[in-house]
Amino acid sequence: MKYKKISLPFDENFISSIQDNTKPTIIVSIFGKSSLASKSCKARFVNEFYDRPIFNSSLVQTTSNSKLQSSIECFYDEPGGIVYLHLTGSFDSHSITQNIDELSTEIEEKGFLRVWSSLKYNYACSLLFLFNVSHILVLTNPVPVFDTSYLSYFKALDCSRSKFLNAIKSTLSKIPNVSTSWLENARLCSPRLLFYYETCPNEFKKKKQSNGPCHPGLKKAEHSLEDQIYCILRKRRIVSNISTHSIFAIPANQEYVFMDDSPDQILDWDEFLTNSLINLCNSSSVEIKDRFIDCGLEEDNVEKDFLNKSHNIKKFLFDHIDVAFKKGFDDNIGRNAITISNYFEAPAFSTWCQVANEMYNLFVVANDLDEEAKIAMETLRSFLDIDTNFSERRCRKVQPIAMAAYQENLPSHYNRNYHDTKVAQALSVFAQHARGPLLDDYIQILVQDCDKFWQSGRQMCETLSLTGNPCTQPLHKGGTVDGPIKEPEQDDNHINRDELLTMEHSSSVMYLSACNCGHKQGTREDPFTIRTANYDFYQIMANDCVCGCLDRINFPVFQPSTQDYRAAQLFAKPPVIAGRKNSAGLLHTPTQMGHTQVLSLGGVFASCHSVDPINEILGEASRNREIPDRQGLTSIELTNMQKNEDTISGNQIVIRVTDTDGDSKEKSLVRQPSTTEYLPGMLHTESPNSLLPQFPSWSLVCLGSSCLYSHNIGLQETQHPGFLNSTAYLLPWDVTVRLEHHPRDRYWNSDKNKINSSPIQRGRKTKGSREFSVKIFIGVEYECPRGHRFMCSAPDKILTTAGNGIVKENGNKVSNSDMPLYFPCPCSSAPLMAQLMRIHVVTPKAPVHVTLNPMVQPDENGGPIFVTGFDTPIELTQSTYWVLRLPYPLDSYFFI
Repeated sequence: MKYKKISLPFDENFISSIQDNTKPTIIVSIFGKSSLASKSCKARFVNEFYDRPIFNSSLVQTTSNSKLQSSIECFYDEPGGIVYLHLTGSFDSHSITQNIDELSTEIEEKGFLRVWSSLKYNYACSLLFLFNVSHILVLTNPVPVFDTSYLSYFKALDCSRSKFLNAIKSTLSKIPNVSTSWLENARLCSPRLLFYYETCPNEFKKKKQSNGPCHPGLKKAEHSLEDQIYCILRKRRIVSNISTHSIFAIPANQEYVFMDDSPDQILDWDEFLTNSLINLCNSSSVEIKDRFIDCGLEEDNVEKDFLNKSHNIKKFLFDHIDVAFKKGFDDNIGRNAITISNYFEAPAFSTWCQVANEMYNLFVVANDLDEEAKIAMETLRSFLDIDTNFSERRCRKVQPIAMAAYQENLPSHYNRNYHDTKVAQALSVFAQHARGPLLDDYIQILVQDCDKFWQSGRQMCETLSLTGNPCTQPLHKGGTVDGPIKEPEQDDNHINRDELLTMEHSSSVMYLSACNCGHKQGTREDPFTIRTANYDFYQIMANDCVCGCLDRINFPVFQPSTQDYRAAQLFAKPPVIAGRKNSAGLLHTPTQMGHTQVLSLGGVFASCHSVDPINEILGEASRNREIPDRQGLTSIELTNMQKNEDTISGNQIVIRVTDTDGDSKEKSLVRQPSTTEYLPGMLHTESPNSLLPQFPSWSLVCLGSSCLYSHNIGLQETQHPGFLNSTAYLLPWDVTVRLEHHPRDRYWNSDKNKINSSPIQRGRKTKGSREFSVKIFIGVEYECPRGHRFMCSAPDKILTTAGNGIVKENGNKVSNSDMPLYFPCPCSSAPLMAQLMRIHVVTPKAPVHVTLNPMVQPDENGGPIFVTGFDTPIELTQSTYWVLRLPYPLDSYFFI
């Protein structure tokens, strides 16, 4: 086979297919830039040498690399013993245009400077390979101008060459038939660099293809450009008098710049034919015919035509190749040139192929490199990436300044928000001074350093309390919490919690709250557990108040039957509910059933149960506070007439006298609560029926007789501290009670005369009925975190009195509406949201029982309803003053 072409690296089949592997070989490498029309082909003159499309010609192959990485093609002229290496890659216009989409995507992800530095580095690695395995290097350029961008490559290769000497020698030592001198010098020779320009100035260009001499001024232009190039390379200290000390050499006595003066060749036939057809249609000239004639070459003796031309690229290149075959290159100049011996070797083709493969793996593939080779590669990258080096040095200088800005005036420990604020301040300082493509990388490093500094003993616990305040203690272990836990931020090296201090949570926030009955106020810490919020604090307050001595109604709680009891595992939780922020809308819209955050009194109603209800109504039977057994008794219920079909007036209670037969009454199945598992949290409608809490979150105490409250005076400051002026009054609620009886009632027939002749009968008489009026005093008390207390007369109104202390409102709106859980406190300082904390009820002296059935529904979209745990409404005794305390704080129980 006479002509062979293959891409690097070589395979064994290609090497073995060569007939004479021991023949001396000269290696010519071609690199540079190409025009868009050339389609990445810079070795077009090699195709002309052998009159065939050897390399990627635009007339033969139109495909391009799928990636922008450099590739090297090889063509071996076996008869001539010449190897041509053709480098294509990212600096060819056609390669860039074919891969513009891929390049644009990469630039968007990494930035232009990063992508451009990567392309330059890959290209430099390919050049480093060519400079170590070649005798002659041909730098091509579309226009006759020296491309100064290659100066940075030449300087980088020259400075990093010494770093690769050990790696190259180590690689050559593993290959057989490598001479000692080749091993010592680590290359074939100091390669010659030639410059080939595809065009020349238009005034020197030939009008048509001919074998005549070139324009007289062309030689002068070439020599002038040679002088310019040599001066630039000498000033940059890329070449020197001793060629072995440089990365390449410039011929001392031969031409090394060639400008092609051939007429423009047709590289894109589609464009040429289209333009020619347009010109032919628009003009009668026959220029296009002459153009076809001019572009043709005689096929006779093509080799002779090349050699006969006085100015052609083959003669220019083969003059240097002949010197290489005959005596090698000696490009030393100066007075010491004779004394310094020069080294040149033309290796056997098989040996060179093995060396080329190893060098290709070392410089281009760059896999499995040792530490020294990696350092050399980083040195080459540092010489090329000038922008990156500047950015790295600048960012390294500014980073300690930004870190100092973060550490300035730091407290002993702080939370995530303060940490983020300080990080933003540090980033602002860093962005003012840092520059370059590594800015984003060093920003990440700065953020990581700030996080490590914060997490090394300065991190705050940040566990949220029931009111939403974070724990201000340093990160610690221990402490119980019932609220939504916020886990502390941790880095990749997880914090060793065994080394943390053990302490309870504390948010450093103090509130002023009243006790169960409201007679005494005290400060309380921000609670983290439901027990602390609703039980422990009020138990402590009861020790210094009369709360512990007052009559009370005990709420259902868990009663363990064994010591091995535990909290029940509740897998389903109600949805998270909005807190106080939605309560402000209640100021403008009257609250109806189902609106946001409401307390329902369950339609306050009264009931009376007695063995002889007629005598009880007439005042002849004794009053009993405890709820009696109802089985087998006659019951009389007083029901809110607003919710009854037999409504007569807006505030009227109907007492119906009925017979109940204990034998016929069905006994309902009572489910016993669990004695081994308790309910974590509070009771609500979605809680399991068999679970009870460990402690009560509600409180219902009896302050004493109803005479303790005087409507003319209201609640006294000495007995109920913290009330705002003109708000410490209860609302009177007049309820008309109407007694209805069944004609066949056994009590009614026997005692009919007693009722009609009673001396205390009042109101109007109707057939078969009796009406009388009772007065109930109710109060809905709100309390803010500062301890301010006030009553509301309606869902959207605070109770106010006239100047003489007369209350003009009544309790109709309060009893018949749902009250908001939160209401803005009218205190003069920064307004806070006050929570509905207590329900005051003063029962009448009439023989009736007022019952309470409070229900709290925080979610405006439904959700659980918090209840007391009783199956029936709570009955309050006659002529007494009762205070119902609600749980605190209600907006923290949404997760229960």
